[in-house]
Amino acid sequence: MPIKKYINRRELIGGIGAIAATPHLVSAQGLHSIHQKVDFNDPIQNALAYAKLVGTSARSMVHIYYKGTIFGMTPEQGVKPMIGHTGVLKGVWKPWFDNSFYYTLYDCGYFMDLETGGPVEEFENPFTGEINRPVKIIGGPFDRVIKPTLRPFKSRGDELWLEEPAYLNFANKLDPKVWKKASTGDKLSFLYVETYHGKISDLSNPDLDSIPMTITSTHNTSWYPFFLMGQRPGGHYWQAVGKKVENLVEDVPPVLINYIEKESPGYFESEKPWKKRTGTFQAYKDQREPQT
Repeated sequence: MPIKKYINRRELIGGIGAIAATPHLVSAQGLHSIHQKVDFNDPIQNALAYAKLVGTSARSMVHIYYKGTIFGMTPEQGVKPMIGHTGVLKGVWKPWFDNSFYYTLYDCGYFMDLETGGPVEEFENPFTGEINRPVKIIGGPFDRVIKPTLRPFKSRGDELWLEEPAYLNFANKLDPKVWKKASTGDKLSFLYVETYHGKISDLSNPDLDSIPMTITSTHNTSWYPFFLMGQRPGGHYWQAVGKKVENLVEDVPPVLINYIEKESPGYFESEKPWKKRTGTFQAYKDQREPQT
């Protein structure tokens, strides 16, 4: 079934996890299909398992809700919580060549008040005492191909985990000679570790294109620009938990739904909520002026 470029509100509420797939995202419990054993040592089955766990093996859209805390770490002052973050990841998936899967990832959300859980326009930096003004969380489109290979799935009984680390070292969009307080230097270093959890019984069900999944995220990153930490020693530790969205109203807080629909109309319904690639660092550069 071809993916719908737009979906209506009833479909969003009824089951956003595997839009346009047949059937919708559901648990294996209560289904009477004959389950097929998954051979994780087979590269093709391994790639299919990844697609069903993280996204979908169908031509479809999957959304993942997340919420967490950003900590700061310095040698002198130790670890302090700085601000929260929450949002919804959108993955637009399709089967690809040679038993691969292609997906495009988007991210939309806000930096969060740690007490109220709502969007925050400014906050006091616990390390500097300065008032910081965050930008909105926005990212993508980022494209990726999931090829047949052996990923290190781990299991115990019916429980299944996949830990996926990614290390990035790349040029900073913010020149430290110009952005003296917002830039940490010429290079940025990020370590992302995503841990996905699901059920083998769901994964082995041939009737399911996409299965229920929870995620635990830990990121170690350079200072983000709006914290105005400059080249101070240290960096961020990001922590978040989340899940694949099965029902928009039940799984995502109303304040976040309303925020996303206001800031990025059509985000939930469209397979291309925006075309030009962007990210939080680029948004900061576009919206702010250098501080000295």
